[in-house]
Amino acid sequence: MSSESEDGTVNAEETKFPLRKTHPHPLPPVPEGMSKSQWKKVWKKKRWEDSKEQYALVRREKRNRAKLARRAKIQEYKDRGEEIPEELRRPPRKNMNQTDSGIQIIIDCAFDDLMNDKEITSLSNQITRAYSFNRREDHYARVRVTSFDKRLKERFERDLEDSRYSEWKNFEFTKDPQLPLQNAVYLTADTDEVLERLEPGTTYIVGGIVDKNRHKLLCYNKARELGIPTRKLPLAQYINLTGREVLTSTHVVQLMLRYFKNHDWKEAFEAVLPPRKLEDSSRSTPDAVETFQNPEDAESASAIEAVSPATDD
Repeated sequence: MSSESEDGTVNAEETKFPLRKTHPHPLPPVPEGMSKSQWKKVWKKKRWEDSKEQYALVRREKRNRAKLARRAKIQEYKDRGEEIPEELRRPPRKNMNQTDSGIQIIIDCAFDDLMNDKEITSLSNQITRAYSFNRREDHYARVRVTSFDKRLKERFERDLEDSRYSEWKNFEFTKDPQLPLQNAVYLTADTDEVLERLEPGTTYIVGGIVDKNRHKLLCYNKARELGIPTRKLPLAQYINLTGREVLTSTHVVQLMLRYFKNHDWKEAFEAVLPPRKLEDSSRSTPDAVETFQNPEDAESASAIEAVSPATDD
């Protein structure tokens, strides 16, 4: 790989394969009594704590630039007297004409000890988005986050304090791990029983865990031990999923809320699930399998943005 020539030009091979930069944060000596792997985790967390304010500033500036660019595009369409494209429109952050769906949703977060820190972060982001959809959809549910303690609670209090989660309407956080045994259904992909319809007066329990599918039958076995009936969403009856056949807890909550719009599962699936997840059922096998417990989610910064008060264009 050649270096820069005398006339200042750069060799094409060097442009295509640039030199690897040295790591800007070399690992300090490992403290006595701690393994290198443990020290890496501690050091990484410390670096994040030291730089998160600067990172948040960069994120805000990036979002502001994107917002200004979007507004400029919208203004161009207005100046031309043209209709604003759907992709530039945003739904209001709060739906003032909501109707009570009549159901209660519990996000069972009793699996804190089975997740690593990154998965706890992912779960917290899913919960913030579930709240966001619960105030935007035409129908809302009363949602309870149970077993809200340990690292999940610490995550909300330390990194998501701006979300003011304790003030969320129709959302309750409780450390109580108890689940209702009457008029309750635990949603899990591991059951053979399909959820045909949502019934007002029923509590639907969603497993609040992100585990990359390490823990098999976790929610199913818990429901059986408690005597709670289990059901799964009827994905295979209406659509097929491509790629990793998993749904986030956010998707499950949003699908249930969307169902009440027309009481049509197919319409709800097609409206909520991203196009990359869907494929033509005529070209797919009928034995699609779904899981509700272990998605990858987006960045922490967008979690606060999803629930922070703001005005929309």
